[in-house]
Amino acid sequence: MNRKLQVICAVGLLAVTTLYASDSGAGSANDPLVTKSYVDKKIAEISPGSGAGGDTAERLRNQEKLISELIGEINSLKQGSSSTYTVVSIPQGKSILGKQGAEIIIRGGEGRVLSAEAGGIQDMTAGVDINGGATAPRYHLLIIPREDGRGLLAVKELTVMVRGGYTIQ
Repeated sequence: MNRKLQVICAVGLLAVTTLYASDSGAGSANDPLVTKSYVDKKIAEISPGSGAGGDTAERLRNQEKLISELIGEINSLKQGSSSTYTVVSIPQGKSILGKQGAEIIIRGGEGRVLSAEAGGIQDMTAGVDINGGATAPRYHLLIIPREDGRGLLAVKELTVMVRGGYTIQ
């Protein structure tokens, strides 16, 4: 009887082990077995210069480069510019130089126009061009036509509203 029990246990253990091994999924659709040559072939398909996959990789690199360049251009356009007016204080003796198309309105203090060889700044309120050295009027819309050193020098501490790019020197 002891021998029969051992045989039954051995057969049962063998059945359980077989069922467990077949249930692990190795070689199934969920856990496929692949050869090294298959893996090497797939890697070669997506490597640069290897046909369709290489073309795709190259195309993606070019698109990434283009996107990076566009982001850089957008950031340079945004830098120092705004679609709303910003209140800026310029200490006496310092200058505010506008980028092309910048708008400046003097709210307080006193400023003199800094011009360039090509001309001064435009006073859109009065409809005139103001030459270098002239006192800039308060509450007038002043436009910087070019980014060539045009702006305002603070004779007394200057408070201005600025829309567009500018630097303070």
